[in-house]
Amino acid sequence: MRLRVVLVEPEHDGNIGGVARLMENFGIQDLYIVNPAAPVDDEAKAYACHARRLLENAKTVARLDEALEDVSLVAGTTAILPKKSANLLRTAITPEEFSRISLPVTGNVALLLGRESRGLSNAELDRCDLVISIPASRMYRTLNVTSAAAILFYVLWRTNDSGQRIHVREADEAMKSRLAEVFDQLCDGSLVIPHKRRLADRAFRSLLSRATVSAREATLILGALRQAVQHIRGVF
Repeated sequence: MRLRVVLVEPEHDGNIGGVARLMENFGIQDLYIVNPAAPVDDEAKAYACHARRLLENAKTVARLDEALEDVSLVAGTTAILPKKSANLLRTAITPEEFSRISLPVTGNVALLLGRESRGLSNAELDRCDLVISIPASRMYRTLNVTSAAAILFYVLWRTNDSGQRIHVREADEAMKSRLAEVFDQLCDGSLVIPHKRRLADRAFRSLLSRATVSAREATLILGALRQAVQHIRGVF
């Protein structure tokens, strides 16, 4: 797994530098900054301390899409938990679960950290395969972006360093996309109503992201789904 840290519209230069310093602490080198409200200036470099070179090599882009190029898995962070289980957009996993799921991934994994004032938008969370929430007091769940980064980076480092990496030939992004497409065809052939279909598509995509799906498992599931689609089309 190659972690790409994506700061989405950061508002304070000190936090930009602070996240860069934490990345250096835990051996993470790939930093993207999306449409920053704060400049990456001398103050940010001062907060970065010995991670100045990492900060200087960070890529500043205008749109989130640019930061997600060549990414196999996208994870976002939120402190806002769903009030109802039907709210799949904010159904979150813990940092430990994120570590378990992401470490076996062979490609780039993007970790999105949102604005200090309001976090990630619903549209941005909808781009994510996984949503992470750090357990904290119900009285005040929101962590400073650098505090959240420190916890997430540490959990990833601890899991990787303890030799818990799972060695498995995982289904790549193209295979997962084909699975999602055939699942959509299955819903279409089954005459699932549009509202339920959108939720089912989202749930299936989330399921694929949470599970460690091997290439062999994906191939078998894809074959079964295709046969089901062909059967339904034959009946109707």
